[in-house]
Amino acid sequence: MVTNTIQRKRKSLKEKRQKEHVLLYKILYSLMIMLVYMIGRNIPLYGIDLKAYEDVSVDAQSILLQALSGDMKNCSLFILGLWPYMIASILAVLLVAIISLDSSRKISPRKLNIWTLFFMMVIAFIQAYQKVQTFVYKDMDAQMLLITKIIVFIQLIAGMLIVVYMCDRTTKYGIGGRMSVFMINIVDGMMNMFAGQKADRLILPVIIGVVEIAIMVIIETTEKRIAVQRVSINNIYADKNYLAYKLNPVGAMPLMFTSAVFMLPQFVCSGLYYLHPDNQKLAWLVDNLRLTAVFGIIVYLAIIVLLTILFSVIMLTPGKEAENLLKSGDSILDIYAGKPTRRYLVGTVIRFSIYSSIIICICQGVPLFLQFGGYIDSTLAMLPCSIMMSTGIWISLYREAEVYRNMDRYHPFI
Repeated sequence: MVTNTIQRKRKSLKEKRQKEHVLLYKILYSLMIMLVYMIGRNIPLYGIDLKAYEDVSVDAQSILLQALSGDMKNCSLFILGLWPYMIASILAVLLVAIISLDSSRKISPRKLNIWTLFFMMVIAFIQAYQKVQTFVYKDMDAQMLLITKIIVFIQLIAGMLIVVYMCDRTTKYGIGGRMSVFMINIVDGMMNMFAGQKADRLILPVIIGVVEIAIMVIIETTEKRIAVQRVSINNIYADKNYLAYKLNPVGAMPLMFTSAVFMLPQFVCSGLYYLHPDNQKLAWLVDNLRLTAVFGIIVYLAIIVLLTILFSVIMLTPGKEAENLLKSGDSILDIYAGKPTRRYLVGTVIRFSIYSSIIICICQGVPLFLQFGGYIDSTLAMLPCSIMMSTGIWISLYREAEVYRNMDRYHPFI
């Protein structure tokens, strides 16, 4: 009887171990979601004249748009992509940061999600309406055209919701979340840039891209370790306690969100110009808020700096870390607890975010500016930038996969 019980337990344990392949399941789930995404971004919208979108110029601006929508022709079911959600997320985070300035006021995760959803739907409705008005449709009468526009509007909103839902599912059950969508779009954009190019044109952008891979790996793996004295630890490992901050505090996230934020002034200016077509200032902004113009590149680089600092301070919360140290009785070596620790940690995070943002801006800006001197073909100006961005995303994906791989190594003792 006892022998049978032990055998059953061993069999159950063996089956359980066979089932625990967390990393494999998450990879397969992510691949399934990404397959659905790739199919959806190739489904054209109803009633659109596809012939009008056959000749698409490949330049820095179109590659940036593709990173968000995944569609170079900009007329598929998923063209809104994650843009409304990303802008809404930033607005919600800023709202939380403002509310958090008052220590007596707190906002729950549920309220944060509600605000994010509200902002997202408002932005999506406005963007979908603007898209509907600018599409080129097939020949049809006025009544049918109105019906077609309504259908396209619904398709755009539905497509955006599907993409957001898939990213949410991937975050929960897969690997990478929305980074996976960006990775697919970026890789597809690089393939479009490589297509039909002569070898001599590729030499300089590829060399710059390889250098940027090395730079991204360095700033992603370099960290500052701040020694911490913990009152609860008094042994030989006490000197191994520290707070660690990467040289690039928040990884590739600022680059991903910069793509979305950079489109916001373009979106606003295009909408205003549609309402006021005779306004010359708006016309100038519409023409120059692009990565093919000097003014647009400067704005793009400025956004990288601002978002890197903003995300670093909000996501790493050095002020809260200083408060936690004070409550627990722990302290940083040679620094008084309380406000001095807070100033030190906040200053460290801001200093690191400024360093990393300057390095990234140089890497991103050099190939974009080189297109004006003819050193890099305009169709390849975004290639080194895409290589650098994809490197940052790959590092994040690898780190996440490594966590799940370690989970698979653990087995129960009994």
